[in-house]
Amino acid sequence: MRLFRRICIWLFVGMTGLALGILFFLLSATLSQSIKDAALYGKREIAANVSAVREKVQSGEPGGTAVRDVVILHEFRQVFGTDSVLWKEGEEIRNGSPYEFDREELGRRLREEGLRAGEVYVSGVQRVEERFLLVFYQEGAPLGAEGYSLAAYRDVTDIYARARRLFLAGLGFGAVLFCGVGAALYWGVRRTLAPLEELRRASGRMAEGEYGSAIPVTGGDEIGEVTESFNRMAEKIREHMESLEEVNERQRQLLGGLSHEMKTPMTAIIGNAEALLTLRLGDGEREKALFHILHEARRLARLSEKMMEFSRLYENLDSVIVMKGQRIGKVLEQMEALTAFRLAEKRICLKAACVPDGLEKRADEDLLLSLLWNLVENAYKASEPGGSIEVLAEEGKLLVRDFGKGIPPEEICRVTEAFYMVDKSRSRKAGGVGLGLALCSRIAEIHGWSLRIESRVGEGTQVSVLW
Repeated sequence: MRLFRRICIWLFVGMTGLALGILFFLLSATLSQSIKDAALYGKREIAANVSAVREKVQSGEPGGTAVRDVVILHEFRQVFGTDSVLWKEGEEIRNGSPYEFDREELGRRLREEGLRAGEVYVSGVQRVEERFLLVFYQEGAPLGAEGYSLAAYRDVTDIYARARRLFLAGLGFGAVLFCGVGAALYWGVRRTLAPLEELRRASGRMAEGEYGSAIPVTGGDEIGEVTESFNRMAEKIREHMESLEEVNERQRQLLGGLSHEMKTPMTAIIGNAEALLTLRLGDGEREKALFHILHEARRLARLSEKMMEFSRLYENLDSVIVMKGQRIGKVLEQMEALTAFRLAEKRICLKAACVPDGLEKRADEDLLLSLLWNLVENAYKASEPGGSIEVLAEEGKLLVRDFGKGIPPEEICRVTEAFYMVDKSRSRKAGGVGLGLALCSRIAEIHGWSLRIESRVGEGTQVSVLW
């Protein structure tokens, strides 16, 4: 898991940098404070020693300058010990330390610091022969006589040694703490990123066609939200794929049914055309053959029109359907005008009514008219000459009733399938292709309506559109 490794690496690098930064800061602050404390203590010690020398000199027997210089030197050696240097009028008269000090350089630095005679200058830490020293310099030291300058040093090597030991101890403790905290972070990050790994595996399964891959949501954080979104996406993809499979299966059935339905008229057309070309037929026989060719060609044309309309209803409906309020009474009048000539062929009486007169429904005008026309066309085919068809539109439903042969109960559940015909020979004779009720069912589905078919053999059929 590359993301997991990158996060762990950055966490460990960040932890290391933070720990080392804090360690260096604390050690630096401790070392700096220790040096400051040593400098302050050294200045106080020098002031106390100078005062002690001055008191000794002033409390002694009065004498000349030479005697006083001897007393000062003696007392200086007794009080300051071996870690100091004394100058008289710029000349070194006492150096009990193992080091040499440049008085002129120390004087220059004292003046650069803006200090006056009698004030103590403290140098920075100087490294001399593997030792770390603090040098104190006082020009015009009040030892009981004028012209004296002194320097002293404090060895702070032990402070640096302690700092080094603290650094190593802190480094060791940090390493142990780093291992413990690192292990906890490793476990925590791995557990936190586990849903992402599951998402990766699930997306891989989805890429291989397993669209039902769902992941349990383990928390309410951002990863949980991503998991929920992934599950919703997977569900939508699964539904879409099922819908595509259903549409593909329906199209396959439609193509199969279309091929089957085209076979009969094409056979009739080819057979009659071959007869006209190869046989010597009389005028009546030629006319009959041409009539069969024309009849079957028209049936193919109707089949083509129905298939185009049926296919259109499975395309992108947003671009072909316009939903708006439709006055049902007006649509019924249009339907009566369209079917009047067709119904007159069999002297069938159409009784259409709309209750109430101003009934309106939100629908696509062309599809609603196609729905009515196909229902009336099916009723026409099922009716005997001189029969009647009733069409009633009211709140909640639209029904079309005929009084023809009816449909056997075991066939009712299949009459909305494409190309399915109850009486195939009678339907073909009447010009049917088995798509009328399938179209009606699809149109009703688009509008959110449903079809209910009730029929009794020998009594007729009633198709209700529940809206």
